[in-house]
Amino acid sequence: MNVHVEVVDPRNVPRLLRWNGILRDGFAVGRRHVWSRSDEATCAQFREPHPTRVAVLLLAEIDGVPVGAAEGHVRPGEPADVEIAVLEGFRRQGVGGALLNALRARLRSVATVMRAETYSDAGVDFARSEGLTVGIREGRQVLGLPLSAHALAALGSAPADVDLLSWSGRCPEKVVESWALLRSRMADEVPMGDLTRTAVSAEVEAVRRNEQRMHDQGYTLVRSLARVEGEAVGYTEILLSRADPEIAFQDDTFVEQHVRGRGIGRALKSANLRQLMRLPESADSRFVQTYTSLTNEPMLALNRSFGFEDIDVLTILEGPLEESS
Repeated sequence: MNVHVEVVDPRNVPRLLRWNGILRDGFAVGRRHVWSRSDEATCAQFREPHPTRVAVLLLAEIDGVPVGAAEGHVRPGEPADVEIAVLEGFRRQGVGGALLNALRARLRSVATVMRAETYSDAGVDFARSEGLTVGIREGRQVLGLPLSAHALAALGSAPADVDLLSWSGRCPEKVVESWALLRSRMADEVPMGDLTRTAVSAEVEAVRRNEQRMHDQGYTLVRSLARVEGEAVGYTEILLSRADPEIAFQDDTFVEQHVRGRGIGRALKSANLRQLMRLPESADSRFVQTYTSLTNEPMLALNRSFGFEDIDVLTILEGPLEESS
């Protein structure tokens, strides 16, 4: 069976949306409550390419019928992140291998290492057969929305010596430097297993650039910051798609090591869920999802105490971009 792989030009909007749909459908097979990038966010993301990243979009067809899709993006010198999705009826027919070979051909000039994500044992086996090894496994947990006033009240309040600031959108000027620093420290300390760790800029400019891109892609940023005696010691963030708000995405939660164990993480998550529920855009939200390393038992337990349900496991693998000879 002949598999044809073509590069998708993001300026061709119908083709771009077809590509995004194949990615979405391929990743959703056999899973519940699956978040995916909306068509609106996809168009905005690729209309204004990231200034420091190289992106490759691929679509696979058999006899003119789209059957698989792949995405690769990389900041030169760092590991390339690749995603491959094949529709259920066309698996084990060489589609994934054809897409991976095409990604390798187009990324070899800017990367030597790649990462891949999968939710299935078959995906893990395929990645291992291509020279990748398991770097980390993360549990995906989901909390049902909306939260009632009673449920929000039951979340509790912050410790007396902890000052919480919550907002939506751009980081207030008075705390943006602290936010940038905490983001970089999160990148330094978040569990990565055996994956290559990459740095996150502590510069305010990087924060502002990311905020603008997320706004342009249709996301509302829901954020909370914790301070103790004026020092910023933790933060959390939820991403809410204005075009497709059904599933909100709980992104980073970080607390400085010297103040852990004092309930600051719980206070941050509680404050941010309250902020989320205040937003008119969240009226159609039905779930918030988060990912946590399976080795991070304290955070997994904290999420469960909020009512998060364990849904499935994400495996992230890493290895040489080029096949071993």
